[in-house]
Amino acid sequence: MSNIDLSDENISGTWKALGAKGAVENWMLLNFVDKKKLQVLSKGGGGLSELKQQLKDDQVMFAIVRIGAEDRKEALTSVRQKFMMITWIGPSVGIMQKAKVGPQREELINVLPGLQFFLGASELDEVDMQHLAARLLAAGGK
Repeated sequence: MSNIDLSDENISGTWKALGAKGAVENWMLLNFVDKKKLQVLSKGGGGLSELKQQLKDDQVMFAIVRIGAEDRKEALTSVRQKFMMITWIGPSVGIMQKAKVGPQREELINVLPGLQFFLGASELDEVDMQHLAARLLAAGGK
């Protein structure tokens, strides 16, 4: 049994565009049209500050963010893109809606291969570079 409807073709199209070489856009935000159907609500190239403006207190939303990552070890430097999913559960979301988020998130992860790290947030101050950097460092090689 499916927990969400991912039939919106813009989801996979926008996901592919985020990973394209030279892509201007570095994030996309998904929200529910109804109780099960996800859609691309917005996308942009203005990073976290632009993304945060779109988050709603009364909604569950999934943000995908592309981040430039650089790993350094001795004389070797590796530069690449990493993709993070932010699971936003607004502070006004009801308990029944919150209970559905885990299975919905897992289903979305299966449709968007290549997500490397994850952040759950329910307050805007949790969606900042400090929290992302901690996740990014945890996801990098040692």
